[in-house]
Amino acid sequence: MNTNTANGLLFIVAGLTPFIVYLGLGPEGVGILNEARAEQLFAYLFFSLPIAIMMARRIEKNYFMDGGLIIIVASMSMAMVADALRTTPNLTEMSHAVAVTAYSSTILGVSVCGAGIYKTNIFPKWLSGLFTVVTAIGFILLATSEPSAIETSMIILPFLLSFHVILIVLGVFMIRRSD
Repeated sequence: MNTNTANGLLFIVAGLTPFIVYLGLGPEGVGILNEARAEQLFAYLFFSLPIAIMMARRIEKNYFMDGGLIIIVASMSMAMVADALRTTPNLTEMSHAVAVTAYSSTILGVSVCGAGIYKTNIFPKWLSGLFTVVTAIGFILLATSEPSAIETSMIILPFLLSFHVILIVLGVFMIRRSD
């Protein structure tokens, strides 16, 4: 398997993760996984995103991508704590309080990476621009939302889903890329 294929598959895994874990295997789907295991599996699979961005750096390096990657890695650690807290009923409020900062910071990091990707020729400009705009709007929505609204907001959900669909498209473009 060549590097572009592996890199593209990582973007696709990151994009498919919420659909597979939450809508497929988790309690909202077929119920194979309880909430704790669904959060755990999501975290493991979503680690493919920072790895995919790191691998994309080999094509063209950019300081925005580097800075965003640092924000993503730090924020994902905090997000894992929020997800773990959510699985314990008496810690749900604390989970929501941590989640607002963790999730919005992760999306902020992705948006910064998106700006870096836009400044390169790794992906088409329209796709890099769309990626950056969607994540920037997602960051603003998450950062300004009430802690309990993250899971229930009808405004935030479309942006998060479009973010994951764009990750899948990035993966397809990476696989088709010829260096």
